[in-house]
Amino acid sequence: MGDFETFYRANLRMIHALALTRTGNAWQAEDLTQDTFLRAWQHYHQLSTWEPVAQRAWLIRTLRNLITDEWRKARVAEAAPVADRRADASAQSDARLDVASALGELEERDGDIVLLRYVEGMNSREIGEALGMPEGTVRRRLSECRSALAQRLAQWAPGGQR
Repeated sequence: MGDFETFYRANLRMIHALALTRTGNAWQAEDLTQDTFLRAWQHYHQLSTWEPVAQRAWLIRTLRNLITDEWRKARVAEAAPVADRRADASAQSDARLDVASALGELEERDGDIVLLRYVEGMNSREIGEALGMPEGTVRRRLSECRSALAQRLAQWAPGGQR
C-alpha cells in the first residue's frame, strides 16, 4: 500500500465524520471529504514529512476552510434559512438524526472535540495537539459538551419521553 493510501485510510473516517457533522448532508460531506483529500494529495510531498498529529491538524483546517467557502457560496445564492433546515431535522424522530442535530448545535470547535474523542478515539492530549489547545481545556470543554448533549438527548434516555 502506498504512503498516501495509508495516510488516506488513517484519516478518512475522521474527516468524513467532521464534514457530516458540520453540513448535516451526506452528499455534501462526501464532496468536502473528497476535496480535502484532493488538496492533501496535491500537498502530500510536504505533508508526508510531518508528524501524524500535524497532518490531522492540516486536514481539519483544510476541511474547515472548504466548509467556510461552501457556506459563503450558499449565502450568496440565498440558501434556505437555518430555521427551515432545523424544522426538517426536527420532523425526523430517529435517534440518530437527533444526535447529529445535537452535535450540530454545539460550537464548531466543541463538535470537533466530541467527534475526535468518541469517533476517532483520540485522548485529550492528541485532541489538544490537533486543534491547538491545552489538554486541560479539551477535558473541560468535553465535559461541558457531554452535559449539553445529555440535556438535548434526554428524551432518548431510558424512561425518557419520545
